[in-house]
Amino acid sequence: MTYFTNKKPGISVVIPNYNGKSLLEQNLPSIYVALEQANVEYEIIVTDDCSSDDSIEFLKSTYPDIRVISTETNLGFSGNCNNGIKNASLTLTCVTNTDVNFDINYFKNALPYFADENLFAVKGKIVNYEGDPENITTINETCLTYIKRGIIRFKCDIEPDNKKINKNIGGQYVGLGCCFVANTHHLKSIGGFYEIFSPYYWEDSDLAITALEYGYNLIYEKDCVIYHNHGSTISKTQAKLKRKIISNRNKFIFTWLHLKGIKNWIINILFIILNLFTRWIVLDIKYYISLYSAIIKFVTKQPRTSLL
Repeated sequence: MTYFTNKKPGISVVIPNYNGKSLLEQNLPSIYVALEQANVEYEIIVTDDCSSDDSIEFLKSTYPDIRVISTETNLGFSGNCNNGIKNASLTLTCVTNTDVNFDINYFKNALPYFADENLFAVKGKIVNYEGDPENITTINETCLTYIKRGIIRFKCDIEPDNKKINKNIGGQYVGLGCCFVANTHHLKSIGGFYEIFSPYYWEDSDLAITALEYGYNLIYEKDCVIYHNHGSTISKTQAKLKRKIISNRNKFIFTWLHLKGIKNWIINILFIILNLFTRWIVLDIKYYISLYSAIIKFVTKQPRTSLL
């Protein structure tokens, strides 16, 4: 292999799990097949975030080679992933959800890009489906960041000159989504996922933008394909209202972490003030809850810390 300069080349696969026994049963075989096809050393680490099902028992009896790391308290997605990232021992780290099924050539097609030592991660084509694999809902490739009403937003798979996109803050970037392969050293050095976003949502977009801000490169490879059963995890266990509040809260935090320029900050503050005086008309209580909790989290945030 010429892709690696490390003495111990290979891929550490980190899978955060919460009550995902049925998903692990379904999707683990495809990970093994894709890793074998890549013909590199590998390890699989499942980090379990206080599951109440028999996920751990299933893994220990069926896949004794998998390293299982259990948390004593529920950490949420970012903290749980970081537990696995800290323990990754090989040159590359793939972070993937339990509800992801791999194409056989996923890793094989990603590996050559890591000849670039400044490459942070390769993200592939994410085919989202719900329930039945034939029921494809969306296909996620790359994303475009832009600012609207003072909030950083992104749209996926849109041409940069689309008229709906204004005040572009950085052009097309690779949103990492539910699965990617990263340079382990780079991933650990910037601290993995920022745990301010716990329990879930927006942490992958933050990681991608942070990597770009550190000067690393991101690559989208359309032939690295995974199939994502996106209705099988959070939406099954968390109430819709709670998910909406957390998503809106983290959208504020994401914006405040990465917003650049005095003009954009003034627009952000003005629109927040406007919303504070108008959202009550439509009884949008969730806006006030999201904003309040975002401010508290942002003001009291802990700095990113290296996982090295």
